[in-house]
Amino acid sequence: MGAEYSAVRAPVRVGGGGVLLRGVQLARPPAWEPAQALSELIGLAYEGIGEARPWFTLAERLRQLLGAFNVTITLYHHQDRPIDIQVMALDPHDRTDWERAERDARERFGHVELLRAETVAPGTLIEFGPGDVEAECAAFMTSLGVGRCLRSCFAEPGGMRCWVDVVRGLRVSGQAFVEEERSLLLELLPHLSRALGLYARLKREEAEKAVYEVSLDHMSLGCLLLDGNARVLCVNRTAGAIIARQVGIELRQGRLLVEERGVQRALEGAIAKVMAARARGEAACPGELVRLRTRDGMLLGILVEPVPPAPYYQGVQVPSLILHLCELSQCEAAMQAPRDHSPELIAQLFGLTRQEARLAAWLGAGRSIAEAAEQMNIAVAAARNYSKNIYAKLDIKGQTDLVRLMCRSVALLR
Repeated sequence: MGAEYSAVRAPVRVGGGGVLLRGVQLARPPAWEPAQALSELIGLAYEGIGEARPWFTLAERLRQLLGAFNVTITLYHHQDRPIDIQVMALDPHDRTDWERAERDARERFGHVELLRAETVAPGTLIEFGPGDVEAECAAFMTSLGVGRCLRSCFAEPGGMRCWVDVVRGLRVSGQAFVEEERSLLLELLPHLSRALGLYARLKREEAEKAVYEVSLDHMSLGCLLLDGNARVLCVNRTAGAIIARQVGIELRQGRLLVEERGVQRALEGAIAKVMAARARGEAACPGELVRLRTRDGMLLGILVEPVPPAPYYQGVQVPSLILHLCELSQCEAAMQAPRDHSPELIAQLFGLTRQEARLAAWLGAGRSIAEAAEQMNIAVAAARNYSKNIYAKLDIKGQTDLVRLMCRSVALLR
């Protein structure tokens, strides 16, 4: 920015209870209007929640406003980890390997309290530079081009704590941060805390969604979420795999399309019927079933159900329908092995040997003793002996009971 500042002779801490400045004199005020800059940064603090790299735009704008060559937002810090999880805005000409620099700092200067992020309390600031640490550490900071660092912390009620580091380089004449700059960051911190609370809440909901998606994948149930215009919002892994390997069904331009026209009309009719029931507020809409035979002979089932309405939520991307997609039959090529059934897990769950577990997987998939023996490359007599051991250990009467047991246990065996 071209402003001239005198050097700071000692660390400066700023908290909600007041400001302590040692040897800081403003030679020339910052080249921005405080109220306008704060308003812009507050907006970026809340908009940053939805960025792929959270708050990167905010970090970059802070870097520009405060004349820094590096602004880093630390989203996760643990003193026992070699590096933090960070979002970093850098000077375009900076070629420093900051990940390696952080590892070196942890190993060599982890004992320097001034450098430890956890010592900065939420809502406070601390400033430091090479002149505030021991000679070896000062040389290390200087080698990285660090002149002064202004560090702050913000937190949310759930325990998530984050830090902002604004770093000025040695090439800037006079490195001290002045009162207007400190005040700007202090006034921004409460908004960052609120934004962090929203961010943490969204991440918890995303984690819950991921857990349920994994559960559906374990059950081999495909799910497609549709908006109010019947356009696909998201597809779980199982649905994507089913669509990819079947001929005659595809996702194109945000739509689930079926090659057979009669089935496509039936699917569109089911979607329209369930959508209308949802719009009327019918709480007990049973859903609509569509049956599809693909070109290669696979039988698929599609269940169209409404998503419960979300109060106070509207827009073009509101989730409205869910399509459950399931393979009801399997072609010969897909039956070369019981898909995803680990013999080790079957053995562990049912107390079987590995060979017994392999046979149980084949029999549970509907294969006969002879077919299973052929796949396992063993004699049919040996397979029969294994099957007797399986039935005795599981206290069941035969293959029909084994199939039922395997079907009930499928979510644990993938």
